[in-house]
Amino acid sequence: LSRNNRGKGPICNSIGQNIGYFLSYVGFLALNDVDSSENLWRPMLGMKSKPGVGLVSLGGFVKFMGTFMLVITVLVSLFKKEIDMSIEGGEMCTVGV
Repeated sequence: LSRNNRGKGPICNSIGQNIGYFLSYVGFLALNDVDSSENLWRPMLGMKSKPGVGLVSLGGFVKFMGTFMLVITVLVSLFKKEIDMSIEGGEMCTVGV
């Protein structure tokens, strides 16, 4: 990060972790809950009714999220390029200072 934005890094990290934790926890509970699956998700997605069964299991949710994270990580590593800001003396070159 640039010198001006270094203080924002920990804040963005904390906010991102809290949002991810909230969405994964609440998302799993909403998709695994039998009542919300029968009354909300299955009618919305046009699926057949399966009384007593949630839309996803814990194993299915973990496999999906793990695959999703791996795909996103690979895509970022392929398409995001870093700018080498180092100079030969071991110092970091700063932009705009």
